[in-house]
Amino acid sequence: MKPCNFKYIKSSSINEVLDVLDIHGEKAQILAGGQSLISMLNMRIANPEIIIDINFLKDVISLENKDNTIEIGPLFRQLELENWSDLKSKLPLIYQSIPYVGQIQHRARGTILGSICHGDPTSELPLCFLALNGKIYLKSKKGLRSISANDFYLGPLLTSKNSNEIAIKLEFPTKKEATGYAFNEVSEKYSDYAIASFAVVTDDNKIRFTLGGIPSKPTVIEWDMKNFEFIDELLNDFAWNLDIEDDQHASATYKRDLIRKVGKNTILSSVKNI
Repeated sequence: MKPCNFKYIKSSSINEVLDVLDIHGEKAQILAGGQSLISMLNMRIANPEIIIDINFLKDVISLENKDNTIEIGPLFRQLELENWSDLKSKLPLIYQSIPYVGQIQHRARGTILGSICHGDPTSELPLCFLALNGKIYLKSKKGLRSISANDFYLGPLLTSKNSNEIAIKLEFPTKKEATGYAFNEVSEKYSDYAIASFAVVTDDNKIRFTLGGIPSKPTVIEWDMKNFEFIDELLNDFAWNLDIEDDQHASATYKRDLIRKVGKNTILSSVKNI
């Protein structure tokens, strides 16, 4: 299939983008990497009247290494982050997860912010964004606001970003001392959509366990590290409290087994990395 007719606008500044979004709102879509949007256009899942191409913006950051955070702008490609020499030492969770993001051709074009704003529940980067409880900055004609990852995802492909806003940067907290990070994923084949994905951050006080693929949005739960000896029971309770259904990829029983077994292995890997 082919996309519906739309007006193409090439923007060179954030203000130009905001002018269009302020007038047209939900009728406009932003094009950065296009790895999700182009497919949705071709299948007519998305039918915008206007496409705003932001690939020529001059007034955005790429990657900035601050004291305790990494800031990433809207045009920074996934492959650029994967090839960053400090990725393993600064963002070990992203280092572990980013090879699972599509294939190298997708990562060469796809942007970090684009994936996080798209909010696919099977996607790796939104899961890690939530696990790290990063922060995203959204700009509109009314001003700038920030939202933590804990509050960003509302449902499948649904976020707190309004239709008159553009995401101009995000912040990942860098690796902390005495903290372990681990990622794991189960799919039918490598680089395919995740049946289940797990991102875990642990320290001496808590286990932050994040699940993707199975729920309708990336989902996080925290447990006190004092209850580590009861991790089997905690994972079992968590699995049964989720609304899980059979689908063409796996049964609900199998998905709950993944939470209990692969989820536990990911937690153990994270604790080992402290």
